[in-house]
Amino acid sequence: MQFIIVDNDPRAADSVAGFIRSAYPQAIIHQLRGTEQNIIEECDVADLVVMDMQLFDASGPELCTKLRRVNGRTPVLGMTCFPKSYYDERFRQAGGQGLVHKEDLGTLLTMIDLLLHGGAEPGYLPPDAARRAVLARDVRPGPASDDDMPDALTPAERNVYRLMGEYGNDPKQIAAQLDVKPSTVRTHIRAIRRKLDLPTTKDLMRLLLRRRNR
Repeated sequence: MQFIIVDNDPRAADSVAGFIRSAYPQAIIHQLRGTEQNIIEECDVADLVVMDMQLFDASGPELCTKLRRVNGRTPVLGMTCFPKSYYDERFRQAGGQGLVHKEDLGTLLTMIDLLLHGGAEPGYLPPDAARRAVLARDVRPGPASDDDMPDALTPAERNVYRLMGEYGNDPKQIAAQLDVKPSTVRTHIRAIRRKLDLPTTKDLMRLLLRRRNR
């Protein structure tokens, strides 16, 4: 049995690996930092991937989505040191099978056992169904289409506005999609708010939500 732990904090990864090894002493456990060029190929051959939500080059949900587009077999269990609700919906949409808090190691082992037996946390889908859902979303129109795009925005602002409809107010994730710095994204968000006469980013997110649900 092969586990892969993806975490950019080596000490945290060592701790999780040791805890997993206590329950699965015969398992082979590899630790990755999330920056490896062949990380999708590495994860593709594992029996289970345990993935932190905050990585250097890509977020856990983003990396999980990339894996899920090519893999409907390997379960992915997310870990976070933030409140679980912060990443829960994003990781579900990314095709993960469950999410646990890093300090709740007892639940970690319970979830690993569930996922290895083909299960998933309530509200999450098993790997094959999750892959089909991710691929289905890939062919749908984006959350903010050109039809409802404010005319006053520049092309760069339009891209940020569109991606906010998908990733919310998360400059780091949006920056990764556009290959720019998070500070550049924040500048564009301020410009969008000014042009739309919205005092706060929360007001902008409410506008995006209304447009998406109409």
